[in-house]
Amino acid sequence: MGDHTRLLSFLRFAMELAMSSPLLAKLSALFSSDAACLESLERVRGRGRERLRVVAYRLGGMQYSWAPRFRLAVLLLLRDKFPELVGAVEVVDPTVAPVERRAMEELGCIVTTSPALCLVVEKPTLIFMPYADRVFFENLLILNWSPDKLGKIVVLGHSFSAMVKMLELSISKQEKCGVNEQREKVKRVLAIQSYVQELELCAEISGLFDNPLLGDEYPYELNRYDYNNSPEQCTCMHCVARMESSAVICALPSIFSVHFFHLDAEIDMEYFIPGNCATRVWSNANVQVNYDAQLEGWHLNPSDAYIEDKHLYEAESIVKEMRETISDVRNSKLYAKFVDHVKKDHSISSHISSMLGAHECIQLVVYGIGSFEFDVKSQYQIAFALLLKEDDIFPISDIEIYDPSLSPADVKACFDLGLRVLLVNEQCQRSVDKPTIFFVPGLSFVGNLIESNFTPEQLNNIILISYGVKNIGDSISAELENGNNGFTSLKGSPELEREKFIWASINYINEVIVMENFNAHLWGVSDLRFEFLDVAADVNMNSNLPRLTLKEKFFLNFKLELEYNSFFAFEYALLRLKGNIFHVSYFRMCLEERMSRPFQEDQDDCKDGKSRDWAHEFQHRIPAMHRKTWSPPPKGWIKFNFHGIGGSKDRSAGMGGVFHNEDGVLSFFIGSLGDVDQTVASIGAIELGLKVMLEYHEPVKKLIVEGDDLTVIRWLNRVSHPPARARDSFLRSYLHLTSMLLPCEGAVAPAENETSKDSDNENDSSSQDASRKSWLPLWLWRSCSCSAISKFFARAAAVLWLCSSNQAEPISPEDEHDISSQDASPTEPPNDGNIENDASPAKQFEREYIAWRVDKEANQVAIGLARLGSMLPDHQNRVKVHSSTQCDCEIQREMRNGRLPDITVGFPVEEPS
Repeated sequence: MGDHTRLLSFLRFAMELAMSSPLLAKLSALFSSDAACLESLERVRGRGRERLRVVAYRLGGMQYSWAPRFRLAVLLLLRDKFPELVGAVEVVDPTVAPVERRAMEELGCIVTTSPALCLVVEKPTLIFMPYADRVFFENLLILNWSPDKLGKIVVLGHSFSAMVKMLELSISKQEKCGVNEQREKVKRVLAIQSYVQELELCAEISGLFDNPLLGDEYPYELNRYDYNNSPEQCTCMHCVARMESSAVICALPSIFSVHFFHLDAEIDMEYFIPGNCATRVWSNANVQVNYDAQLEGWHLNPSDAYIEDKHLYEAESIVKEMRETISDVRNSKLYAKFVDHVKKDHSISSHISSMLGAHECIQLVVYGIGSFEFDVKSQYQIAFALLLKEDDIFPISDIEIYDPSLSPADVKACFDLGLRVLLVNEQCQRSVDKPTIFFVPGLSFVGNLIESNFTPEQLNNIILISYGVKNIGDSISAELENGNNGFTSLKGSPELEREKFIWASINYINEVIVMENFNAHLWGVSDLRFEFLDVAADVNMNSNLPRLTLKEKFFLNFKLELEYNSFFAFEYALLRLKGNIFHVSYFRMCLEERMSRPFQEDQDDCKDGKSRDWAHEFQHRIPAMHRKTWSPPPKGWIKFNFHGIGGSKDRSAGMGGVFHNEDGVLSFFIGSLGDVDQTVASIGAIELGLKVMLEYHEPVKKLIVEGDDLTVIRWLNRVSHPPARARDSFLRSYLHLTSMLLPCEGAVAPAENETSKDSDNENDSSSQDASRKSWLPLWLWRSCSCSAISKFFARAAAVLWLCSSNQAEPISPEDEHDISSQDASPTEPPNDGNIENDASPAKQFEREYIAWRVDKEANQVAIGLARLGSMLPDHQNRVKVHSSTQCDCEIQREMRNGRLPDITVGFPVEEPS
């Protein structure tokens, strides 16, 4: 049986099921005998009693799923049962497959593949929208914002009132965190809600599984969802998001309803929304576009997009960061090894040539990359994708991208980076007819991709770049093997239904490039795998699919449709962290929550991560409002702003920094570094600043490091590695940053003459010991036990070894714990008789620190100090430090007023020991 014949038989069987379904029975009763409905229908049809034009949006791919088949069957039966009321059925689906189009046309449907998100209503129209999509409803209202046009519309789909309740709940939570974007996007939906008449029907699948046509076996998990209302649920950000996601699944799609808009002709629509612009609609890419643009092409045209100035500004910042990220990836060891492997492995070039055939280039499609306005990992992944084209790794023509979480700033950045933004959410269901690389790091809907190309010819035209599609298939195989012994519930589960096409394809997926085999780390990239598919032309792929009962297929198809579309209805986007699903605006709210989390008094409720390791929290980009303006640190914290300026022919490299607490300036410094670049100068500023902190401000338990050098901030947050020229300075800085040694009980800081005396005696020590002493304040070196200091040096030595080895990775909290617990007797400092072997050891604490990048306008004081540092006379690594806690001089008063000091006055303190 061919695909067309099979699909046609499935559609006819779906019509048999729909014929006896409660949904069709209630809908028929409503259209035939319900007085309120009949009155509203008369108003919609007008005096001419025109038939309703039926337009169905987002039915879904019906080649493999029973959910869209059943929905189409309901519409077709409604047309046949009420021929005087209901006209032709038009299906609008830009992703429809040829076999689906042919089958629907044979059943009398009009099929439109336009990417249009909505339509202007000119005559009575019944719009079938199975999921309450706020983008669709807002666009429908924008284009038909008049009593006359809205009065001609009937909407059949999930409950409008339930959608509004969920929107209001979501908006109120976001606005508490200062995120106000979503209300603007749904202002018409909220304004019109009291004018919508809603006639309830029933749940879409109500009574469907009692139909004898589906057999007797009942799915075990029917109507059960993983939603726990226990009052002891964790209240952290991730757990709350999971509970809210489950609540959306349970609440939103429970009821199908028929909706009418009741507005008097005399109502002034300007009263609701002044200045309605009927030429702009919201796209699935979260930006407004010209209405005509959505009818013309598959991609978002930059000239048709309306992006606010604040997002344009943010896009400029993103593009600058992306340029640095591209350079970081290109210069990494991992990328060098990857390029070398591709060049030397002739089987790869042979496969590419075989794929190309008569084609000249390969299409690269990026799904689920996330928002690189918020997620730094996404920046590294898109940088890697761009380099595949820029460096001619593969003959790539252009790069297309889509993710529901792309922000307006992301979209503008995509334009500037040469990426083509898709106007249509394909849901990973693109059917290929030419060689295509799919970059799908998220893996959430890769099963859809395999399903939409489930023929040997199409699969052989695909290259997958992901975290391992074959691994998914292998894990399912293991689960099913255990299931044969009764140890798994995977069979008949949504998980298997979602991934069954991957499982059926695992024998034809070959892992050609496994990035982790190169023994080099690059965040977001080192776990990627390149997979080719090789299927013989005579293989029947459908024979490999797992067998389920018809009732199980129905239940799982509906549940998966429900799971995805419920989130999409509220513009939810998939985060590739822990499988959580968030609204785009909710993502902004989560980042605001991240920003405030370190400063909360009670840290015990942060159960979703290690509460005091803030480096992970700030691997995301911080919101723009926190990057543009400097603010004093919260109480109990010290803020350190730094900046470095690279040297030139006529100027030495300069560095500067300033420490603040909540009351004002604590200290500041300037210095020159000779002929080094900006990156080395920046890490030199951090190293010197931390020495100043150790000398004058220790103990500092909570520190904010703030600068405009993105590269150095990423080192501190363990996102990337420092190069060899800056490694030693970075390691010394990192050790100061993460650990704090408090003096032993009774330790006394040495007098000034003792310090000088000790400095004179330094010549008698080895250079290695001298460098070690410079890492600690002198009083601590003289007064603490050997064992405490030796542990500190052991930690330093181990970190140095980790970061200098070829297998170096960013230092993790686990590494730090292992390092600090090692016995370090080989690195103990010599006991020269001046160090007391006190029985009470020094205490070692993990310092809480936050490192984030700010824009230059928020770092002006440190930038000015660095410029002063480059102007120091003699340019011989001169350093000047001023401690504001020790005097109230003119310099201190100038700094309090936000003015830079005059270096001709001089600084009272030289470089710290």
